[in-house]
Amino acid sequence: MSTITDFWKFIQGKLRGGKSIEVTSKDITEFIDREEWNRLALYEFALHSGINIIANALSACEVRTFKNWEEVYNNQHYLWNYEPNMNMNASQFKQKLVWSLIYKNECLIIQTRKGDFLIADSYEHEQYALYQDTFRNVTVGMDNGNGISRPYTFQKSFKMEDVLYYRLSNRNITALMNQLMDDYERLLESAVQKFYKSGGERGTVTIDANASTATYGVKEDGTPRSFNDVYRDLLNNQFKEYFKSPNAVLPLFKGFDYQTKGGETSKKSTSEIKDVTDITDEIYERVANALQIPPALLKGDVADVTALTKNLITFAIDPIAKMIETENNRKLYREEVLNGNYQMIDTSRIVHMTAAELATASDKMISCGGWNIDDIRRKAGDAPLNTEWSKKHFLTKNYEELNDLENDKVDTPNGDDIKNNEGGKDVAT
Repeated sequence: MSTITDFWKFIQGKLRGGKSIEVTSKDITEFIDREEWNRLALYEFALHSGINIIANALSACEVRTFKNWEEVYNNQHYLWNYEPNMNMNASQFKQKLVWSLIYKNECLIIQTRKGDFLIADSYEHEQYALYQDTFRNVTVGMDNGNGISRPYTFQKSFKMEDVLYYRLSNRNITALMNQLMDDYERLLESAVQKFYKSGGERGTVTIDANASTATYGVKEDGTPRSFNDVYRDLLNNQFKEYFKSPNAVLPLFKGFDYQTKGGETSKKSTSEIKDVTDITDEIYERVANALQIPPALLKGDVADVTALTKNLITFAIDPIAKMIETENNRKLYREEVLNGNYQMIDTSRIVHMTAAELATASDKMISCGGWNIDDIRRKAGDAPLNTEWSKKHFLTKNYEELNDLENDKVDTPNGDDIKNNEGGKDVAT
């Protein structure tokens, strides 16, 4: 649950009979003073950071389309790489897809009559064992990121064969993480309280015996302010503001006296600080493990980033990309994939390689016929030449077919020629 949701529920608790009320600064202060403002902030931040890493990486991937085993640039290529619908570009679309997939554990995409792909924000999923699953009350447009939402709910139901449905796993990882984080949050809260306590203010309040019979003015409603009112306000509000402020003055009524007893308690030891950092690191590691992200990458460490990025692609990006790719092929192309009509998600685009880094690899790939000139330019981030010669594949003499090598004569060190005879033995001629 987010902080905004918590605050909204707090305000709703103040509503009476559905009447509108004005939210004052006092209400906001009261919510913050409940000490729940940052209850899930650390976990939510770590989780959102991890999802952002995966979403940004997948949005950088190119969806390549093929027909009869040859790459083509058709309508499907345009939809998945440029404009899946009229309100989103491909990068935004892929990021929302990943967010829904990881945060909700599933994602539903429907295609309109115009051919646009829309990500469903809510729906009812009816599952069957022997028949196709059905999706009802499919609603889109609930979250557009700018606070203005005019959703639309389809009146028709959708069969499984009519939609693209992605499911991350059999268990919702975020739901499991929420259960785990409840324990970590209590540990973190205890460590934070220990941290604050080690450097907190200490003191004693002396109250004169005659203070209980003194007069303290009137309250906002005009009624007299009693000793108990002053006492509760002093302990619950005045001292709290006084202790939180770096520079403050504490006004006291006659009969009240405060003496500080801080002393050495104001010094925070390394132990209290380490308790907080250890639990913080533990939360980050658990979130990283759940998302299959290297913990160092989630924390922002830059040491050995190349190896970390390879692990990220192998364990976090490729499985999701393969799942999306498989679902798209079985729904959009069906059995035509056996004839070479399909799409693939190219995750090699995630890692940026310069021309210098590609130099050695490209030379080998050209000599064995693996890449052509346009392939190398695409890997380096340059535009393909799209010429007849740049699309050709070359093969050096080092990569001749085995049959050709068996039939060719080979020079021996002593100048004799050898060739393979019918008996299978090489003889000099």
